Amino acid sequence: MITKYKSELDDYIKQKHYRLVNSVLVYQDDELILEQYYNKRQETSRNNIKSIWKSILSICIGICLDQGRIKSLDEPVMNYLPELQEENHIYHRLITIRHLLTMSSGIYWNSGIHYHCPLVEQMFRSKNWISFITDIAMADVPGTKFVYKEWDVMLLSAVINKATGMGTYDFCDRYLYKPLDIISGRWGESPCGVAYTIIPGYEENSDLSARDLAKIGRLFLQGGMYQGKQIVSKEYVAQAIAPSKQNSGYGLLWWLFDDGYACRGYGGQEVTVIPEYKAVAVVQATPTPQSKSYGDIVQRFVRDILVMNK
Repeated sequence: MITKYKSELDDYIKQKHYRLVNSVLVYQDDELILEQYYNKRQETSRNNIKSIWKSILSICIGICLDQGRIKSLDEPVMNYLPELQEENHIYHRLITIRHLLTMSSGIYWNSGIHYHCPLVEQMFRSKNWISFITDIAMADVPGTKFVYKEWDVMLLSAVINKATGMGTYDFCDRYLYKPLDIISGRWGESPCGVAYTIIPGYEENSDLSARDLAKIGRLFLQGGMYQGKQIVSKEYVAQAIAPSKQNSGYGLLWWLFDDGYACRGYGGQEVTVIPEYKAVAVVQATPTPQSKSYGDIVQRFVRDILVMNK
């Protein structure tokens, strides 16, 4: 059966001229039913996860909440980051952890061309990234508008750092990656200690294999449990994949659709969970300056397989 699927997938990839796709993997009922690699990649090959990191950061927040390191998702961010208490803007005191998780902090954002924000480039040259972000104007009242941006996850990374007394990567590695047997390089950090995976020169440190990414999807499919151990609470998983007030297609750093949810990253990285079929699908690709999407691999090809294999 798997051999048949591989042959059909090869034909589909060729027909669509998807030369940058590196891997496609599908689990159903916790069984690997499809695994195919391209461009000389193999099972142990790792690919940059890009913004899938955001969903991983969300899981870390859930673990912080479970452990009592964070009292509530509605706790003000200024409780952890004193820079937000300096009264640069009155709205800063209104920003909560939930606002960061739902991309609704209200901080001004201009993505620029191909999602390369000029302000981010300036921030990379500063010594204190949190102070830099809090100097940026507020565009909206926190919690009122969804705007996909990097500021919110950077602040979230800093919150995890302060709440745990550990580097964000160290916390993730100890409580998420190691229990799932995931191998990753150490994330880059700002001069002020904020972990961020898209720092120039450190991008490859967040590379993960397709099988490792599938573990993230399988963790959520199983309500936060992996191999009989509760990694993150079922309650947090339910919150993470519930529509936010600001965007019905977005939860807590997880993308939502009619019959499932997903982590997504620039250039075609995707982990898709389809509960109806008890399935997790992973697509990895080589990112280029112009972002590409390969969502149809899951939406059309993989779904047809799941229907036949149900």
